[in-house]
Amino acid sequence: MKKFLALLLAFCMLTALAGCNDKPNDNSNDPPPEQNTPVTDQTPGSGDEIVAPDGYPDDTVTMIVSYAAGAGSDLLARALAQYIDFGDETMVCTNITGGSGTIGMMECYHAEPDGLTMCLALPESYSVQILNGALDEDLFDNLILVASPVYDVDTIAVRADSPYQTLEDLVTYATEHPNEVTIAGVGSGLNKWMAVDLMQKTGMELKYVPYADANETRAAVLGGQADVLFSQACESKPYYDSGEMRILAVAAEERAGFMSDVPTCTEAGYDFVAGIHRGFAVTPGTPDEIVDYLEAKIKEVYDDPAFIEYMNDTLGFNTVWTGHDEYEALARKLVEEFRPLLEAASKY
Repeated sequence: MKKFLALLLAFCMLTALAGCNDKPNDNSNDPPPEQNTPVTDQTPGSGDEIVAPDGYPDDTVTMIVSYAAGAGSDLLARALAQYIDFGDETMVCTNITGGSGTIGMMECYHAEPDGLTMCLALPESYSVQILNGALDEDLFDNLILVASPVYDVDTIAVRADSPYQTLEDLVTYATEHPNEVTIAGVGSGLNKWMAVDLMQKTGMELKYVPYADANETRAAVLGGQADVLFSQACESKPYYDSGEMRILAVAAEERAGFMSDVPTCTEAGYDFVAGIHRGFAVTPGTPDEIVDYLEAKIKEVYDDPAFIEYMNDTLGFNTVWTGHDEYEALARKLVEEFRPLLEAASKY
């Protein structure tokens, strides 16, 4: 009898405990109740939500490319348009060339500040235009630089059958024969200034020949009208891959992964590092929440392994992330860094 009462008491206690943990209103298999929360995107693998501002974008986002089709900026803009996800809306690219990139940029500058107009932003190039007097000093106080996903390093290239096998070969000859060797670059802006800086760092004297766009510079070197091509890696890589051009050096601190056999200028003994932070900007006055959203969406693209592979292996861009705050600080710093080149560049 005692054993029976003990077992009965234990059974009652277990029943009571089970009742304490019971959830009579458990609807775990039902859908969650509707909540008053904003619609969000989820960045793959990041765990961070990208919140779209109310009603944005409510139309196609136009990316103004201030440079010719097929140039580095054009390639980057069209890659972004391919990968960025705006839900029901899309991004389209339109080329507005001229003025070393300033005409298209000013089109974006004076657009409606609704975030539906963007443009390529090259702070290195704009800094030269500011110092040349083509742009107002306060440009970087107004134009909103959103982000840059790449740093496009400069290269010094020659035709495959050129007698110059190395950068040292070129420097030696151009030093002993001043202004005999021609170097092709785009316009009289950034490419010219960087070519002048290269000459100062190496001691050689080259004759700089300006062309309207990157396509013309490459054609001039391949056609024998110019001896040396000064361009960004993304623009010389196709000819490096095809064997039509020899890259003598990249103007970087480290070798480019997609040109791993090409030495840097530093390796050759010259302290010359140069390139372009290719990125994107929006109209002055664009609301902060739209700027933040665009920065996050560009970063989402940057974090996509397929985009990184396409940038590096196919187009020849160094993928380096520069967010909004850092990008704007960099732009202001570049104006001062380039100022010493103003007088030197004016002599060529």
